[in-house]
Amino acid sequence: ESVERAAASEEKNVTDVKISLLRCCYASHDELEINSYLDNARFQRRLSEALHQRRQQSHDGYLLQETPTQQDLSFDTMRKNLPIGSVNRVIDRLLEEIDILKPDQIAVQTQLGDFDQKTMLRQIELWGDKIIPAVNKALCHAGS
Repeated sequence: ESVERAAASEEKNVTDVKISLLRCCYASHDELEINSYLDNARFQRRLSEALHQRRQQSHDGYLLQETPTQQDLSFDTMRKNLPIGSVNRVIDRLLEEIDILKPDQIAVQTQLGDFDQKTMLRQIELWGDKIIPAVNKALCHAGS
């Protein structure tokens, strides 16, 4: 409904409006990896909000200080809301979001923080070998 209102306010046809979705996504069965990813996602959100609301703090004039906020989400809430977890959970959550939002394109942010190259290469392989093909297959069957 809000997409329709936004399009109408710009005097555009909603079918002509392109919607892009950027999501933090991470597939793994390793709870420590998932928690590290969630911690990095929360850290980036804190810094982004601090910059946006012009309340950033720095002790050395260079490095921004991370400050918890009332808007911080728990790891459980983040897991529930984001395509994060097992490969099947990520696929299912992405398909839910695609069904609801109907984006024209999706960008996924799989690397946050200090993950090593080996971990990220494994993540890229998971997306290329399993997640993207499964999502494409499900979307092709849904469109038939």
